[in-house]
Amino acid sequence: MLTLGSDPARLKPELLAPAGDWDALRAAAANGADAVYFGLSHFNARARATNFTLDELPEVMNFLHARNVRGFVTLNTLIFSDELGDVAEFVAAIATAGVDAVIVQDLGLVQLICRLAPTLPVHASTQMTLTEPRGIAFVRRLGVSRVVLARELSLADVRQVTEKTDVPVEVFVHGALCVAYSGQCLTSEALGGRSANRGQCAQACRLPYEMIVDGTPRDLGDKAYLLSPQDLAAYDLIDPLVAAGVVSFKIEGRLKGGPYVAATTQTYRKAIDAALAKSPLHLARREELDLAQTFSRGLTPGFLEGVNHQKLVRGRFPKSRGVLLGKVAGVTKHGVRVRLAERLPVSDLVRPGDGVLFDIGRPAENEPGGRVWEVREDRTYPMRPAAAPDGAVVELVFQSESLDLSAVPVGCDVWKTDDPALRKRLEQSYAQDKSFRRVPIRAVLAGAIGGPLTLTLSTDLGASATAEWPGPLVVAQKHPASPEALREQLGRLGDTPFELGAADFDLPPSVMVPKSVLNDLRRQASERLATQQGEAQRHAIAEPNALMRLREEVLAPRSHAATPTTTQPRLTVLARNLEQLDAVLAWVPPDGLPRPAVVYCDFEDLRRYKDAVPRARAAGIPVGVATLRVWKPGEDGFQSIVARAEPDIVLVRDLGSLEYFQEQLPAARLIGDFSLNVANELTARLLVRAGLERVVPSYDLNWDQFAALVGRADPRWFEPVVHQHMPMFHNEFCIFASNLSNGTDHTNCGRPCDRHKIDLRDRTGALFPVVADAGCRNTVFNSVPQSAAEYVSRMKELGLRRFRVDLLRQTSEQVAFLLDRYARVIAGLDDGRTTWRELRVLNQLGVTRGTLQVL
Repeated sequence: MLTLGSDPARLKPELLAPAGDWDALRAAAANGADAVYFGLSHFNARARATNFTLDELPEVMNFLHARNVRGFVTLNTLIFSDELGDVAEFVAAIATAGVDAVIVQDLGLVQLICRLAPTLPVHASTQMTLTEPRGIAFVRRLGVSRVVLARELSLADVRQVTEKTDVPVEVFVHGALCVAYSGQCLTSEALGGRSANRGQCAQACRLPYEMIVDGTPRDLGDKAYLLSPQDLAAYDLIDPLVAAGVVSFKIEGRLKGGPYVAATTQTYRKAIDAALAKSPLHLARREELDLAQTFSRGLTPGFLEGVNHQKLVRGRFPKSRGVLLGKVAGVTKHGVRVRLAERLPVSDLVRPGDGVLFDIGRPAENEPGGRVWEVREDRTYPMRPAAAPDGAVVELVFQSESLDLSAVPVGCDVWKTDDPALRKRLEQSYAQDKSFRRVPIRAVLAGAIGGPLTLTLSTDLGASATAEWPGPLVVAQKHPASPEALREQLGRLGDTPFELGAADFDLPPSVMVPKSVLNDLRRQASERLATQQGEAQRHAIAEPNALMRLREEVLAPRSHAATPTTTQPRLTVLARNLEQLDAVLAWVPPDGLPRPAVVYCDFEDLRRYKDAVPRARAAGIPVGVATLRVWKPGEDGFQSIVARAEPDIVLVRDLGSLEYFQEQLPAARLIGDFSLNVANELTARLLVRAGLERVVPSYDLNWDQFAALVGRADPRWFEPVVHQHMPMFHNEFCIFASNLSNGTDHTNCGRPCDRHKIDLRDRTGALFPVVADAGCRNTVFNSVPQSAAEYVSRMKELGLRRFRVDLLRQTSEQVAFLLDRYARVIAGLDDGRTTWRELRVLNQLGVTRGTLQVL
């Protein structure tokens, strides 16, 4: 296990803050961040943030390094084949600007960076969906030096990971939570061609949905935002996370402003320092409220304390509401009486100028609210007993006609949505642009009478700079230099990133050292030391033609190439239950066409694999079984069930499973599914070299991007899905347990997923099927099937010979219909247009061309 002291540059855990603009950058540096992560104009997962330009990057890094803060650039999106040239230029500029690390999602990009700039550290983004040690070992072999774990892991899970890997681990400790696993959400892509894997998330999880249970709407009261989690706040878990070996604590929020970054950085700086000092964290209630005020949908420990399906999603509202001020106790002529929720001084809770909102349970509408004009403490209003948790009753007075008081119901919650005084105080924390920390330096001042005077400044990491005054030094007539006076003068390091530590003086006792000379030497030496540090942080470009070389390797003859297959195009089918499997096995292809080349089983109950495999073998069709998309610590049993079924093929959905099944089923063929996010030829090649026979191309590709990928690689590597309901959200959060039980997790939920069928209905009336897997994770599928029937002929021209149809809830008759149509398309008996028209008629909501269509 990695110890915190094993790296001289990492003597304590790191606080990593977000920056979407200059204000946030200054706020992070001024309030105690050890490092800041930010995006550039392209290739980052927060395209809606202001971000920084490539031209600004040297200025950004100089700003951070002058304050002894590290800077990490986010390159955390999938990279398409035609973008590799541009991203290679980005990497070169990033390396020469002295960036301390890059945060990366795309596996092929990791390989490219390590060839281009091998000294530039690469951190695996949470978008890689890394949840267990085998997957971490895989990316380490690629060159990754740190992993950002998925946010769905508990503290116990994190501890199991750190105990089994020496790769430094980073975790999110504050900010917004996605309902879906990062890197596994295709919702924005499916609904509007705006991929979350490309930084263009449209936040469909924050929209209202109605729950349909077994075909009937379920009344959930005021819960409408069924997929909108509360926000993460883990300041009181920092101590056990430090003990678990976490080396970096990450605050989410590149879309948020300077005050939010200041508040969160202050809080977690305090928490980390308390953990390192082995002292309890004392966070006053006022500080907790200030933290929530800057941005909060409600603060929870997320998954760090384990799965709790009753707590994660409140469901009443999707956006930040700030702090719960209290409840409406009555309405007056000029204002509203509010019983405060906190037993703090009124002036600490609400002041004139604060913004408030009255929660009437309809956040999509224009709910009543406004700016407080006056706060009157209402001493005449009946008070509750002293033991009650509520605070005083106050009257909030509003400007005349600024608020429709008749729209404010008694008993509703009151939220303080804005606190100008708090915002001003937080802005002042970084207004003067002061450095939070300085690097201790050692000073050596040496000289002899009649000779020069030299000053050498050095750091613990070996950087050193010297400045010299030719002299000559002379004997003092009145005031010889004293060590105390010399130290005081050398310590005036002003706006430099240094502070004086040890100081040695190799000087005659009676020497005179002019202050002006010493000041000039200090200035010269400190500037040279800062310059030297900046130059040392730049990374050399080791192989300028790395991309060209890698592409040559992709196309070169390889002994590890995919096993040659027949040139005849063939259908493969994915079934979700035994009934569908039987329908596939019983299907008689039309016109003498071949039967499916493979039937994959992707069952909720993995134990049924042992029944499925012999059925397929008896029918003479090779059979594959799917792993779970996520493999968490303690879930090895699910992998064992797959292995004991002894299939011909394993459909691999996570990086850890690749190595596992090579060991457990050495004779099985391995096919990589869409969840591995293969978007360029470099990623495809490294996965094939790692042992996959074929991969399903990323669902983020449109036709041009798809064609560029296949055209730059061996077409035998690919097996596209040509019909499916797009798997949109993939959640640790269980919609079944949250809404159809009182259970917190699989141990006490009563498994409503075994008895009920759920759909989510959006505002347009579209129904999105929800399916649970063996790990109790949910996948929400698109309501409309998508078909690539019209693209199959072009795919065949590219050399593709395997085409997959994914079933969802189809009956046996519908299975036969689909297979008939796609068999004809693949055989060239239908150009796809007939199938397209027939599918539109068959499906109530029609059919879409999906992501392949260029918008």
